[in-house]
Amino acid sequence: MFKYIAEELKKSHIKGMAVKDERILAFHNLETAKKCLLFWVADDVPVSSVSKIREALSKYMEVSLLAFIRRPKLNPERIPEALYLESSGISYKGKFNDLKVQEMLDKKDDLFIDLSLKPDVLGDYIVKNAKSACKIGFNRYGAEHDVDFEPIRDVDDFIRCLLKLLTKINTY
Repeated sequence: MFKYIAEELKKSHIKGMAVKDERILAFHNLETAKKCLLFWVADDVPVSSVSKIREALSKYMEVSLLAFIRRPKLNPERIPEALYLESSGISYKGKFNDLKVQEMLDKKDDLFIDLSLKPDVLGDYIVKNAKSACKIGFNRYGAEHDVDFEPIRDVDDFIRCLLKLLTKINTY
């Protein structure tokens, strides 16, 4: 019970934290984008969907994978190359305990794609901390993306819309 109360206090504290935005906004198309960080909440997005999107994007750019596990005891299916973060990996002060996670978020990769469908305090905090040039995700409460899509339930539709958007963008 005390663990649950401590987790809820951490969430409410982190929800109110301001994140210093040190990034330069830049929109890249498929020709200019070199790297991408694909992020999802493991409890919400199936591994098969992530694999499909990763496969489609890897034809054009280098794709890194980062997932947040909301309930680690459920032991969701995992992708071996992905980096997984649990709530214990984020301190009460909002610091990431794993230096690899902090390095991934500090990279000024061309794209950060958030596949999370439901609002999540810690997941949204991870998105806010990403320093990527352009953040793309689904339009949902609490998310801060540069480009928002309406929630699409079909992975193939999302891939099609994403690739269509990235081919139409003029680089600035």
